Amino acid sequence: MNEHELRRHVGAVRDAHLPFGLDELGMLEQLTVSASGAVQVVVNVPCHHCPGLQMMEHDIHLALRSAGVQEEISVSFQGRKNWTPSDIAPQARSAMMALGIQSIVQLPARSRESA
Repeated sequence: MNEHELRRHVGAVRDAHLPFGLDELGMLEQLTVSASGAVQVVVNVPCHHCPGLQMMEHDIHLALRSAGVQEEISVSFQGRKNWTPSDIAPQARSAMMALGIQSIVQLPARSRESA
């Protein structure tokens, strides 16, 4: 499988706390496959102390093994950028609202004059 197909499999892995995939939530930052076939996945998470990280890592491994990956898999939760609610895909945000799940959109910083 190519990187695009593998990304689709990993992107469908559900968040540990919400009924949405990592890609829908804007958490799947990067997936690369080396020349040897090893797969490296970078996931941005809202909280690096989340107790669900082990579950997500396990589910990512399962998704890649189910997709036929036999080489080494590494998963990192230390992305290059910080995840924010604005990373959530509009369709997922609408679905969250329909389920009564409130997603916070980052508000513009308050100016010192209005503080």
